Amino acid sequence: MSDSRQSGTDKGYVFSRPHVTQATKTLKTGVTWIDNTQEGVMVSENPLSPWHQATFLSHGTTLVGADGTTVGDVALCEMTDPDGDTTWMIISWWYAEGPGRFQLVQGTGKWEGITGEGRTTGTVRDRLDDHVMPTWEMQWEIAPGTKAFTPPEGTEYTHHDTGLSFHGPHVTESTKELKSGVVLIASHQAGVLLSDDRDAVSPRNLATCFDRGTTIQTAEGRALGDVMLLEDMDPDGDIVWLCHVWWYGTGPGWYRFVGGTGKWKGIEGEGTTLGMLKQRQDDHYMLKSEIHWRISSSSQEG
Repeated sequence: MSDSRQSGTDKGYVFSRPHVTQATKTLKTGVTWIDNTQEGVMVSENPLSPWHQATFLSHGTTLVGADGTTVGDVALCEMTDPDGDTTWMIISWWYAEGPGRFQLVQGTGKWEGITGEGRTTGTVRDRLDDHVMPTWEMQWEIAPGTKAFTPPEGTEYTHHDTGLSFHGPHVTESTKELKSGVVLIASHQAGVLLSDDRDAVSPRNLATCFDRGTTIQTAEGRALGDVMLLEDMDPDGDIVWLCHVWWYGTGPGWYRFVGGTGKWKGIEGEGTTLGMLKQRQDDHYMLKSEIHWRISSSSQEG
């Protein structure tokens, strides 16, 4: 890999189709939850960018307030370049708070070990059809061989929890077979979360979970890993989102909090898988995990 690909600053725009609604749910609070997908292409000004001439697929949630106002979007986006190498980012866009923000969380091929962040900056133009063309800018760098999340130095968490995720199988939504032989499978799965301490005040206790993302497989069908957006909703209807990445055979999977609502607004933290509580003969899973978190002192109840 040339040095010019070790880091970069880039900008461009997205040319995307409208959101396609998969499911909706209205909470007793009046908030409407909308599960959706979106497809399009990334246009970059830098030919050495991970997003130069890349296609993208996003899976995520739109939240609409009781008054009908769209509150925001949280999504996992998968970008595939002309060589079939892929990057993933998590985007969160709370419309009352300014531009959307995104974080690069993983990559394959020449983009393995990529990290970075960016924001939306406007639009190329307003369109009269239902497509959109938002602009963006980002900074990125690559540490080859890095597949784990390392928290920032000096991070001190105030809360800790261990528990169980009892979830169903991955339900395939679409499959993309690359010429390299790699297969990208978009899917979702659902389940429930229980802390070891049933009275724990934790974002992952007595919560439902709805997970969306990509399973990476070989042409022979061997699963290499998962890159997922996890969405956990507690009994009060407050939500947290986590990025979950697990490369099989290289150690445990890791989690990183990317945001929350209500009492979980401003949440920051990380976690790891702890193995299966018990292997099952059906298609469900009983996965143990551990998390550490804090609520940012700068956050306000939303």
